[in-house]
Parts: sequence; structure tokens; C-alpha cells
Amino acid sequence: MKDRGTGLPVIVGAPRARRAPAAKPAVKAKASAPLFPVKPAGFPQSEHLSGMEFLEVMAKGQKKSCDNFHMYFMPSEFFSAGVSVSRKLGGAVVRNRIKRILRESVRLTKHELIQTCRVVLVARRGSEELKVEEAISSLSELYGNAKLSAGVKS
Repeated sequence: MKDRGTGLPVIVGAPRARRAPAAKPAVKAKASAPLFPVKPAGFPQSEHLSGMEFLEVMAKGQKKSCDNFHMYFMPSEFFSAGVSVSRKLGGAVVRNRIKRILRESVRLTKHELIQTCRVVLVARRGSEELKVEEAISSLSELYGNAKLSAGVKS
């Protein structure tokens, strides 16, 4: 049996020579600049809910609904929020668009809350055509209905 590249005979079962792993260059992180800039009124990672927190809010919290999404909420020491979109609503592009819109509406309306809470938004059918302005007005209305804000803002 001969090697295809060199034409030299190959001994079956003999170990092949291995290359030494290449040395990785040292990467120095800049201590002065943050990795991800935070918007002044942003929605930082510290305010995102984790998997078990989603389940806890949905199981133990209260629920309010509008045409485009359900809102689950429960009182908490600090504000945090999460968004869930089912595969039934569309492909990845559609689902990611809905999530971006819902996250942006949470970011822009969280200042209306008079008490801190955990919030989970679950998209419903029909939210594929949702616009940011509609999501903000619906979320503000749900905050008012749930007595989480001072009132409905128009």
C-alpha cells in the first residue's frame, strides 16, 4: 500500500506523525473600555431572566394579555424581564424580529413601573406584524391594568 501524496509505502497500523500544536498568541484585553457599550437607558444583561426564572414567573406570577402577547409578572427586589417566542410563529428571522421589538418595548417602558417586578412576555399569533409603537402602547396598557404603573400613557 502506498501513500497517495508521496508514493512511499505505508505500514498499516503504524502511528502517524502528529504536528505540534501551534502556540496561541496572548490576547490582551483593554481594561479601560467595556466589551459591549451600554445604552444610557439600555436593557443590560443583568436585567435578563434566566431559564429557571422564566418558569418561576410563569408558574407563580399573575397573567395579563393583549392581542399580541401575554405578560406574566411577579413582584421582585429588582427589575428583570424576558421574552419568549414559539417556533409556531415563524422561522428564526421572524422570531428574532419579534424578540427585538418586545425587548425594545420593555426597555422603553420600564421607567413607568411604580414597583419592581419580574416580567415575561410571551408572543401570540398575530405578533408577526407587530410594530414597536404598538408594542409600547400595549405594554403600557397592560402595566396599567396590572397596577404596575401609575396609569395608561397615550
